[in-house]
Amino acid sequence: MPVWYANPLFRVIRMKISVVQLEIKKVYDIEIDLPYNEIHSASYAAPLFCQKIGSLNVEHTAMIALDHADRIINFFIVSMGEINSVKVSLAQMFRTVLLSNASKIIVAHNHPSGVLEITSKDIEMTRKIAFFAKNFDIELIDSFIVIKTDYISIRSHCKEFLDERKNSDENKRLRGYFPEQ
Repeated sequence: MPVWYANPLFRVIRMKISVVQLEIKKVYDIEIDLPYNEIHSASYAAPLFCQKIGSLNVEHTAMIALDHADRIINFFIVSMGEINSVKVSLAQMFRTVLLSNASKIIVAHNHPSGVLEITSKDIEMTRKIAFFAKNFDIELIDSFIVIKTDYISIRSHCKEFLDERKNSDENKRLRGYFPEQ
C-alpha cells in the first residue's frame, strides 16, 4: 500500500477514467474493375479516384490504404474543400491510415475546373503527406490530381523535376520522400 494512501491527512478521491477504443467503421462498399486483386501500379488506382471524386464541383482529397502486399484495405474521403482549394488535416488523414494498419497509401484530389495542372500548393501538400508517411514507415505510392476522365501523377512530375536538378538540396529532399522504383 502506498504511503500516501495510509496517511490520514490525505483524502482519497475515487476517479472514473474513460477507457476508449478507436475503430474504423465501414460506411458502404464501392465496386471497381481492376486487372488484379492488388494495386501493382498506382495507375490502377486512378480510375477509382476519377469515379469517386473526379466530377465533384468542389475540391476533395481522398486516399486508398494498402497493406504490405498491395491489397486495398479501404478508400476514404479525407477532406472536402471549396471550388479551388482543399485544406487537408494531416492528423485526420494519418489517424485513418494508422487505424487501417496500412503499409502504403495513394492520395488524390480533384480539380473542379477540369484543368490537370500541378500547382506549387499541390506539390507542397504532397511533400507534407510524404514527410508524415515516411515518419510512420508508410510508403506514399503516388499523389494524383484527377478530373472525371483523366489524371496526372504528382510523383511523375517530381521525378521529372528530380532529373532536371540532379544535385540540388531540393532534389535530395524529394528523393527522401519518394523511394526509387
